[in-house]
Order: sequence, then structure tokens, then C-alpha cells
Amino acid sequence: MNEQRNRPTRRRLAPALACATAGLLALAAVPAAAEGPAPVIFVHGDSDTAGLWMVQAWRFESNGYPRDRLRAVDLDRPSARSDDGVPQENRSSTTDVASQLGGFTARTLIETGADSAAFVGNSRGCQTIRNYVQNGGGRHVADAMVLAGCVHHGVFNFPGAAQGSEYNGAGRFLTALNAGPEVPEGLPTVTIRSDRFDLYAQPTGEWIGMAGVPLNVGHDGAALEGADNRVLPGADHRETGYSPEAFAIMYEAIAGKP
Repeated sequence: MNEQRNRPTRRRLAPALACATAGLLALAAVPAAAEGPAPVIFVHGDSDTAGLWMVQAWRFESNGYPRDRLRAVDLDRPSARSDDGVPQENRSSTTDVASQLGGFTARTLIETGADSAAFVGNSRGCQTIRNYVQNGGGRHVADAMVLAGCVHHGVFNFPGAAQGSEYNGAGRFLTALNAGPEVPEGLPTVTIRSDRFDLYAQPTGEWIGMAGVPLNVGHDGAALEGADNRVLPGADHRETGYSPEAFAIMYEAIAGKP
């Protein structure tokens, strides 16, 4: 009688098995610990597309970087608004693109099981990365930043005019972005710029429809205080981000070796 009373019954086993199964399923849903290098997230610029990063991704992979750790975000409506705070058809605000990058980063970390990522940007993509890192919580997951052909200090610098333009170095967006340390403390950051041929880093406005107008910026607008600032002699705006020379700088900054 005692032996029978203590014997597990089917009715008693069912809840125990259900609990055990639920526990196993919960464990299975947790990503495995990340193995390998941090994912690299490439961020394109104004009016551009993720496809521009294809060759740089191939270069990373051919040098041994795992393919599944190379991701390029394709931002919706990638053209900037004339005024960042005013909705404009088929154009995005600085908040729009930074929040898209945040969502893409979260998905990348979940899929790879990594707890941090390196960011590579060109042109407007640089400000998108910085905005996400500084204002969108991205500092907690940022492993490194490589920022090429950027307009950190504006395509032009006009105090009192065009305050809503994200490309005005004296406008609301860039003034706020550059107000604190230009590079967050402890975050390895490399910038890449041209010495003279970037059309968005010129002293006068010949190349942006403002011939002869002083823009109050210089060739060094892509540099950041506190960063490792590199110069590619003779490079144009795109070559600062997509050339073999730019790749060599990016790879060493992220992989830690030539």
C-alpha cells in the first residue's frame, strides 16, 4: 500500500514534465554566448543605399572577418530634410535615421548573440551613428566607430541662418551633437578625411551651388577632437569611405591588425 501511494502517477508527472519542457524551451530561446569578433554595421549617407558597402564587406571577408558579422543598414527615405524639424515628403529627420539604426543594431545583436558592435559610416551616416551613440543609447553597445567623409562641423557654418539644417555647423542639430566631448570617453574612434578634394569640406561653395560664397568651414571638417584623425591625400568624398585605402584603415581599427 505505502509503495503504491509513493509511486509517481501519470497525473503527478504531467505538471513536472510541463515545467521541465518549458524550462528547456526558455533556455533554447536564449542566444548562445557570442563567439568571434564584434559585428560591423555599415551606415550609408544622404540619398545613398546599403549596396555601396558591398565591396568593403567583401574586403573584410577576404581578410578573414566572418560574413555573418558584416551588416549594412538600408535606411528608409535616406535624404535629409531641408529643415530637420519640419516633415518633408520622402525625406527623413535625424531622429528617423538614428532610431532606424538603433532597431537594426538591436536585431543584429540578437541574431549574432554579440553584446556590442563596431560602426562604420560615410557622410550623413557619420552623424547618424553619433546621434544614436550619444542620444539613443548606442554607447552601451558601441565597440568602436570609424567615420569617413563626415560633415561633423557642417557643409557650411552660418550662424543665425538655416538653423534647422542638419548640415549647418551652427545649426541646432550639429551644435547640440558637438556640445559635449566630440568623442564619448573610452570609445575608440577613427575619422578618415580628404586633404582637399571632398566637395562637402570646401572653404567656398562652388560645388554646392553657392559659387564664391564663404562657407566658414575647411578641409578638416570630418575630424573630431579626441579621435584618431586620418587623412587620405587626394581622396574625394566617396573615396574616404569606399576605397581600398579607406578599407585598410577601417579593418585595422576594428580587427586590431593590418
